[in-house]
Amino acid sequence: MILRNVVLLLISTFYLAGLFSCTNINNSQSHQSVAVDTLLKLGEKIRKTKSPADALVFLQTNFPSIKNKTTEDFNAYYNALYDIYSRELPNDNKRIELADKLIANMEGQPEGSYKQQALIQAYNAKANALLSKSYHNAAYEYFFKAKRLATDNADLCALSEFSYNMGMVTYRQHKYEKAKNHFLECLAERQHCPGGVLFFENQQNVLDNIGLSYEHMGLYDSAKYYYVRALTVVNEEIKPFKKNDTTGPLTSEAVILGNLADVYAQEKKYDTAFNLLNRSINFNIQKGHDNTDAAIDQIKLAKLFLSLNLGDSLKQTLYKIKGELDSIHSAFVEKEWYKLMWQNYAHHGDSLNAMRYAIAYQIKNDSFELSNRELMNTDVEGSIKSLEHENEIKLLEKDKEEQKLYLIISVIIIIATILLVLMMMRNSIRSSKDVQSLTELNNKISDQKVQLEQALKELEIRDKDKSRILRSVAHDVMSPISAIAALIDILISESEDASEDHKEILNLIREACNNSLNLSRDILDASVAIAPGQLHKEWIDIAKLIQSSVELLSVRAAEKHIQLNFTNQANGLQAFVNREKIWRVINNLIVNAIKFSFEKTHIQITLTKDDQNVVVSVQDFGMGIPEKNKAHIFDMFTESKMFGTNGEKPHGIGLSISLQVARTHGGNIWFESEEGKGTTFYLSFPINLEI
Repeated sequence: MILRNVVLLLISTFYLAGLFSCTNINNSQSHQSVAVDTLLKLGEKIRKTKSPADALVFLQTNFPSIKNKTTEDFNAYYNALYDIYSRELPNDNKRIELADKLIANMEGQPEGSYKQQALIQAYNAKANALLSKSYHNAAYEYFFKAKRLATDNADLCALSEFSYNMGMVTYRQHKYEKAKNHFLECLAERQHCPGGVLFFENQQNVLDNIGLSYEHMGLYDSAKYYYVRALTVVNEEIKPFKKNDTTGPLTSEAVILGNLADVYAQEKKYDTAFNLLNRSINFNIQKGHDNTDAAIDQIKLAKLFLSLNLGDSLKQTLYKIKGELDSIHSAFVEKEWYKLMWQNYAHHGDSLNAMRYAIAYQIKNDSFELSNRELMNTDVEGSIKSLEHENEIKLLEKDKEEQKLYLIISVIIIIATILLVLMMMRNSIRSSKDVQSLTELNNKISDQKVQLEQALKELEIRDKDKSRILRSVAHDVMSPISAIAALIDILISESEDASEDHKEILNLIREACNNSLNLSRDILDASVAIAPGQLHKEWIDIAKLIQSSVELLSVRAAEKHIQLNFTNQANGLQAFVNREKIWRVINNLIVNAIKFSFEKTHIQITLTKDDQNVVVSVQDFGMGIPEKNKAHIFDMFTESKMFGTNGEKPHGIGLSISLQVARTHGGNIWFESEEGKGTTFYLSFPINLEI
């Protein structure tokens, strides 16, 4: 009885981890990337040709380096690792960890059929891992979650997995009638799953388990019928699909033949039983095949030899099993081997060795039974029904709360309706008196609207006139001042013998001219910035633009012994801007920094990239901005003017123009300042803004 129990457990582990739970979801993975699909195929090849451990290392090393991974990619990757930790490198803790990752990967995703199928698979994976750790109550909760999700979405294919799991648990509890019924339900529900090789692999697995259940019930003809059906599916449906990879189908066939041998042994058809067991063992004993199943079939074979008093054959078989115990790590095979050794020595009258192996068997058997004791004492169907009952209570409580809420809302609506009707009646009485007043008020509003529109038109005309006047005045003023500046330069160059007072007067006149020219240029910029128009934009290397401004202004900075430092933290950064205007803004920020910096200090200009924006910062260590001036620093012709550290005169419109340029580019300018310690201005604008 325990023998076939283990056989079924091994089969279920293989299919639940590798096949059964993946049937639905594989057909939905339309967003799995080619890179991940290729990686998983290479991992499977390594798994078969080298070892599962090599495949595990390969997958864990290369998966993180794949870019732009999708939700489906993570699902496929976690399932591949779960499969390895279930079949070749059993590790229940890793399986639980991977199942948690599968659940977390899907719970935050948008609703849809893929999410439902993936969550059902993940819940079942978590439940099976918990069951292997003997965390039965927690396992049943996840089985129930999978069932509820499948039921809510009318997914019979997913529901078949719940029926399968219930069949597995009740089978291990030796409740074979219930197990058989669950497996039959699973078989019927499986007809709603997509076709393909996975469909047939799962179908033969369920048929084999039905046969095992009937065999334990003593209904050998029924058991044999389902074993033969399982073999037919393997030979007629699965093998044609896997012409180039026959290991899987032949492994399944070997397992079924081993089970079928039990039926023939019960019918005392020993020759047939020996033949089937040897066929199963000869295949699965090979490297890379199901060695554990081969060892179990050897145990079956040894038991037949013992019952038929075939001592030499029994001795040879026990010797072979002993050589395999270290490699297969099966507690069941080990304890059964000790039992056969005990019975063999007892049969030959060697009481001392018989006692030694009997004690060893008892210790192994107690440990084995202890691991299944909690499961045997658990009412799985009762637990599921209890969970269903709790869920129904929660739903009823939720409905009750909703009904209560609906009642409160209904009462509020009724009261509001009554109040509205009363107000309408009251307003109706007053409305006749108010109509005339409303009409007069509406006429006044119409008149005021006309006056306002006229005022806006006049304001727009005046604004345009102001811009024209500004441009005209600035242009007309620049010409004579430029001429005066040129004449002053000539006089300075020719006045080597002039007195120091005479030279100082000429320098003051030149400085006044330069200040007037700068003010005129600022006025022109202000008029252009204010006037509507389309900017001419092009792709500009921002670092080069800043570097040109730094180089141009280094001479001016050197006059105050100030060093300009430029740091580029965004190599190769280009932006779609108006070259002249952005250069003008950067130039203005650096000029201001020089103007308000103390001598023998430095100015730090930094270029960075923030998301999709260019950020230029200009930091000085000068006089800073007084608190009273901060609110008006960007006002045009502001009265919050400040003289530079060497008495440089301010104009008051440079920052206002710079702010207009930044906003025209979809950006902004702001600052951080502490009086006496310095100021940092920040210029930010999008890399590419089509306007």
